[in-house]
Amino acid sequence: MSDKQSETGTQAIQRALAILNCFTRGIDDLSLTEISKLVQIPYSTASRIAGILEQESFLIRDKNTKRFSLGRRVYSLGYCAKQNDFLRKVIYPYLVRLRDEFGETALIYIREGDYRICFEKVPAFHSFKFSPTVGSKYVLWAGAGGRGFLAYAMPEEQDNFLKDTRNLTTFTTTDRSKIMKELYNLCEKGYSYCINEYQEGFSSIAGPIVDSGNNILCTIAVTGPSARFTDDIVKGLKERIPQYCAEISSTFGWYGHNGEDFLFPSPSLEHIINGM
Repeated sequence: MSDKQSETGTQAIQRALAILNCFTRGIDDLSLTEISKLVQIPYSTASRIAGILEQESFLIRDKNTKRFSLGRRVYSLGYCAKQNDFLRKVIYPYLVRLRDEFGETALIYIREGDYRICFEKVPAFHSFKFSPTVGSKYVLWAGAGGRGFLAYAMPEEQDNFLKDTRNLTTFTTTDRSKIMKELYNLCEKGYSYCINEYQEGFSSIAGPIVDSGNNILCTIAVTGPSARFTDDIVKGLKERIPQYCAEISSTFGWYGHNGEDFLFPSPSLEHIINGM
């Protein structure tokens, strides 16, 4: 194969991947014209590559609208990747235990840039529940599931995030010193408890999962209607979340707090204390 042919083949692969990457969160379907503009390739090239992706079931095309959307092969690969993900394999059984013990939805959040993403969930059995969609995006500065990421962010990041606080509900904490006190509590006790902060009528308790280098990997949370977060439920979660976070973190090489006053002392703890 000549260098020119090799480059052409590589370019075709890059363009095919670029077309698949056009279907980001919130974009369910695209026309060929939209694809060619997004990828910046000729319409004929977009048509040829999209046709191949359709043949291989990576894309499907609506017979009426002629618009493309992701096909079953993409979902199949995503499902396989998720099932094989070590983070999910370790944590998922703990989510089931949390759901079964407390009756509410249990979740994993991971950080993606300036946001946290719902990575996995075990829904509550109740018909009335708050059950975030897997893949949904949330800010880091509000809600229990984001507190761990905020606590483990670098001081400069913390300052930037806290500049963006705003009222999502009438109960959202936006005061810098109060948020810092909550981060301090998370580092000390291993959990964050937020009432009606992200969505009115729903509350959550979450804790961090860290590795051997004291880097945060994710947070686990239990969320549900505030009316069902009774004193007994809250007390139980405040005990169970830190316990499970410590057990899971030890799987990833975390050695524990060694008798220190803080269960999960973040690298930015000094900055948090100064900001209280």
